[in-house]
Amino acid sequence: MSEKKGQNFLHGAAIYTVGIVIIKILGAFYKIPLGNILSDAGFSLFDVTYKIYNVFLTIATAGIPVALSRLISEADAMDRKQQVRRVFKVGIFAFLGLGLLGTLIMMIFPAGLAAWMGDIKATRCIFVMAPSVLLVCVAAAYRGYAQGHADMIPTTVSQIVETAVKVAVGLTAAYILHRMGKSVEICAAGAILGTTVSSLAAMLYMQIKIHRKYDVNPPVTADSDVPDEGKKILWDLLRIGIPITISTSIMSLVQLADAKITLNQLQNAAGYTLEAARTMNGAYGKAMTVYNVPSAFVVPFMASIVPAISAARVRGDRAEAANLAEKSMRMCTLLCLPMAVGMAVLAKPCMDVLYPGSASQGGVLLMELGIVCYFMSMSLMTNSILPANGNERLPMIAICLGFLAKVIGTYVLVGIPSLNIYGAPIGTLCCYVVMLTVNLIFMARKMARPMNLWTIFGRTGVSAAVMGVAAWAVYSLLHGLMGGGIVAGRPLNVLVPFFAAVFVGVAVYAVMIVALRAITREDVVMFPKGEKIAKLLHIR
Repeated sequence: MSEKKGQNFLHGAAIYTVGIVIIKILGAFYKIPLGNILSDAGFSLFDVTYKIYNVFLTIATAGIPVALSRLISEADAMDRKQQVRRVFKVGIFAFLGLGLLGTLIMMIFPAGLAAWMGDIKATRCIFVMAPSVLLVCVAAAYRGYAQGHADMIPTTVSQIVETAVKVAVGLTAAYILHRMGKSVEICAAGAILGTTVSSLAAMLYMQIKIHRKYDVNPPVTADSDVPDEGKKILWDLLRIGIPITISTSIMSLVQLADAKITLNQLQNAAGYTLEAARTMNGAYGKAMTVYNVPSAFVVPFMASIVPAISAARVRGDRAEAANLAEKSMRMCTLLCLPMAVGMAVLAKPCMDVLYPGSASQGGVLLMELGIVCYFMSMSLMTNSILPANGNERLPMIAICLGFLAKVIGTYVLVGIPSLNIYGAPIGTLCCYVVMLTVNLIFMARKMARPMNLWTIFGRTGVSAAVMGVAAWAVYSLLHGLMGGGIVAGRPLNVLVPFFAAVFVGVAVYAVMIVALRAITREDVVMFPKGEKIAKLLHIR
């Protein structure tokens, strides 16, 4: 079974990626209409609340599920069924404790958290969001169990269920409250109610699915299958999980630092009023919604690669662990780099299409964030590879250095009146460039061999560059040729060129990666229906 995991981690990642596509489509039906229902100021309240929630959520669920899947994968590789059972049992109790703590903090101190973030109007939103932490923690324990068995389907389906319920409940609540003439903070709290209800739905689905699909209490079949003591398992979960939590928390911490430093510096150093700062931060939050899309496609590889590399390491196959690490980084680049390039070159029309009438800063902010998002995606990937290889503490060094660069960079740059909000993405870029560089140095020293950067980046980089030029040329040409006309409040001379540029960009990129062999037949056959896909596309 463990060898199968190592060979087929892309299969699980592909299943999860399909789920991510569905989730992002559903998410578009949530955040884009929501951004148009709420004003920029209202969306800022929503965004501030989510950043606080993401920190608590990451602390509670980022490291322990990965540690849980790793320990279950290692026990499963040695056919220790009782060890698997006890690891899961200890994990459930650990999640309950962490989730309850996070929920209580958000429920007891919502006003204090909102004031600390610089916007007291977010108090109601934080309170409504609080129960989600506990609910998601319980669901995460079951997801870790499934992922430890290299089964990505329950996690994928549960997240689709979660997103669908969030769209239905949150968007409906926000719309009704808006039509009733309620204040922006009440409307934002109504939207966040969807997250709490959806978290409950996901938890119930995972609980039912895992108990039906797996024997979580297997009978004892061998005297040698004696599980470790609960205290040792808890220590192992914390020993592995805490460094991973700190590593994985970086995106939430960076975004929290963005909101905290940006709002305060815009007022204190750059001289803007709270309302003006809130409006700019709302435009930044909308750009961040698009910016976060590529990182979502890293999650399937992060979730799949940890048990695969862990199983290879347990077997003593360091070369296979290095090969899996390089392959995961190459596939991450294959997916995320074209999105980053496309985001940068089509930033302004993208914001005009998604959020017409929003603050004018959005287009430039998204262009800057497009440059950032590839470095962020690769940083997250390397933050998972090192712990899977048994080097849990090393990413923390990279994170501390990167976070320091972020705090200093954003504080200084946003405080410059001529840069103001535009300094925040530059500070974020400094963060992830530092972090990725340090992680690559650690990987070169700790893994069987250094990563081949040309294999990871070279052919894909050329393909993405050609794609970017083609997309920009198509948009510029059509935008220059087309006249006026309005569809749903959006000019036709933005809509048509934008979607034409996206279509051409995708087509050019697909042709280039096949022609330059950025993706090979060996890669494709590891995906579901890979043989048929390779034959259809004539991939060698």
